[in-house]
Amino acid sequence: MILKDEAIALRMYPFGNTSRVIVWLTRTYGKLATLAKGSQRDRSLFLGQVDLFYTCEILFYARENRHLHILKECAPLATRPAFRRDWRACAVASYAVGLFDRAMPFGPAPVGFHELLSDSLERLAARTPGPAFLPRLELLLLHELSLAPRWDVCTQCHADLRGEAPARLDVAHGALLCEACATSRRGRTVSPAARQAIRQMLTGQLPPSLPERVFREVRALMGGLLEHHADLSSTPRDIAFRILAAG
Repeated sequence: MILKDEAIALRMYPFGNTSRVIVWLTRTYGKLATLAKGSQRDRSLFLGQVDLFYTCEILFYARENRHLHILKECAPLATRPAFRRDWRACAVASYAVGLFDRAMPFGPAPVGFHELLSDSLERLAARTPGPAFLPRLELLLLHELSLAPRWDVCTQCHADLRGEAPARLDVAHGALLCEACATSRRGRTVSPAARQAIRQMLTGQLPPSLPERVFREVRALMGGLLEHHADLSSTPRDIAFRILAAG
């Protein structure tokens, strides 16, 4: 069966002497891999049509019960040339696509997954953002994957946590708990300021900058959820944060 979709290139690697495997995040079919036969040859029709961070329209032959499909045609829709001029934005984009690649298996993706990555790459290509860009991206990704709790109520008793009431995050269960419900569980304390910042991030109302203490707390909260639920190594994440902080 021949299928067409809009896709973002997440990863590429050689296959034999003349071909490449390209891992995509597609709008309709989720994460998939295609074999671009002969794409390493000098006269290949795929030359210049795809690279990392590109959004392309792809035509592929879907092979049932197999994870590797055959790429038939590929046309770039957005090449994002800014990543070739701004090495800091390129490095953060590398972390972003790697995060999406590692966080989800092959197959259908949650609603909004493709749009979130596309919007994030467009923001990075427009200008190098501040350090708060990354925890917001991670937060939105965790919510798309249903790996983060609501940040305004207790998961267990539904008590309102939008004020100054103390709360703790049970990382193992992805649950935000009031002090009463958290007595029998171990968890990380979440300050009212951090909860307020997270709620702003979710609604797109992120302030231009966060107080250093709040930024560090939100960064640690997202890191804990990613490491526990997505088996994410902290090394590439630490590098990406240092690159943005150095700007």
